[in-house]
Amino acid sequence: METINKSKFSFTQKISFKLLVIFCLIIFLQIPLFLVKDVIRDRQSMQFQAQETISQRWGPNQYIGAPVLIKNSYSLNDKGEKQLISDSSNATSAVYSIALQAQKRYLGIFEAAIYTAEIELKGEIDSTNLQPLNTVSKIFIPMREVRSIKNIDGIFINDIKIDSSPQYKTYNSIQGFTLDISSLDLPSTFNYLIKLQTTGSQTFSIIPNASSSSVVMQSNWESPSFIGNYLPDSREISKQGFSAKWTINHLNFTSPINARATTSNHFVYEPKVEKFGVKIIIPANTYQVNTRTAKYSMLIILLSFAGLFLSEVFFKIRLHPFQYLLIGVSLSLFYLLLLSLSEHLRFNLAFLLSAFSTIALIAGYCSVVLGQRIRGIYTGVLFSTLYGFIFVLVKAEESSLLMGSIGLWIVLALVMYLTRKINWYESNGINPPKP
Repeated sequence: METINKSKFSFTQKISFKLLVIFCLIIFLQIPLFLVKDVIRDRQSMQFQAQETISQRWGPNQYIGAPVLIKNSYSLNDKGEKQLISDSSNATSAVYSIALQAQKRYLGIFEAAIYTAEIELKGEIDSTNLQPLNTVSKIFIPMREVRSIKNIDGIFINDIKIDSSPQYKTYNSIQGFTLDISSLDLPSTFNYLIKLQTTGSQTFSIIPNASSSSVVMQSNWESPSFIGNYLPDSREISKQGFSAKWTINHLNFTSPINARATTSNHFVYEPKVEKFGVKIIIPANTYQVNTRTAKYSMLIILLSFAGLFLSEVFFKIRLHPFQYLLIGVSLSLFYLLLLSLSEHLRFNLAFLLSAFSTIALIAGYCSVVLGQRIRGIYTGVLFSTLYGFIFVLVKAEESSLLMGSIGLWIVLALVMYLTRKINWYESNGINPPKP
């Protein structure tokens, strides 16, 4: 019986068996790591719901376009049915001056970016090519969410203020409102001026439906993302905000808003509309950064267990698989701690506190299980280097792949250098093969 027990003890001490146990522990630790990642996804989903709630109350994504002149009349066809005859003309020029005041709003601990836009839009409309329809004339102003208009300072056609109340209209996929201008005696070419204030969230876009569009946008937001089919011709971004300019002409776009004749009671507009504008983004979104950090969880566990295994080899000590498991659970707890702290603190500070807590816990534990306090201090230094490396990778989004590849090469080179003289056959209790 004693011989059998000794053989079992010898087998369990073999390096190959220990590596197999470590591999099984790494696979097992993917369960708590998966649960942590699932919590991150749930919290991110809750943030999206909070943003939707804020958007519904304040105003959703907004866009605006140059006014379209619409003329229509009704006639009877051969069957005596009433038929609509319509024609429209886009603006020949549109000059936008937009002041975007953005801010953060909170629902509980979740945040969303909202804005208030002061819009001045002016230009000309040429109706020379329109059919001579002398019944109803309307101006259609494309706008995604009319209910978000807070104030209309004035809408002027040929310097005449329009007093008719706006009517919400949806023409196919294009939303907006119309104004009746049938009472005006307009020349073939006339000017317009629109001044209004609207609210919205996340994105503000322009529909370049005029033959020539010029946009000047200024904002107090320091983290814009320019979106759509056209980038600004020039832009300036600083801590005080940003300013951007676009110039678009009819040669640049392929989907202007044009009305087509129809037998129904409304006009049909092209469903595909090109837009451009800006997205008010919140930099370093908490859950996005947590997700990127969690992607390196496998790397941290692999390097940590590799360090513990090498400690066994160099210091001639034996660590129980349960001790590996405790350290692995501590590493998994880091991500949950980071998520909970980053919801209330800045990510950098949350990462520092979470890493410090984890490193102190593991270093204190290793100072005992590795036999010497100095070894625990070395463990703390190594883990500090490791978490510092992960923090740099998370922050350096564009160069993270390059830095990560170089870092892993350095780690592999260091491990190969430190283990170059180890006789693994002898460590396993097997005589090395003779040359």
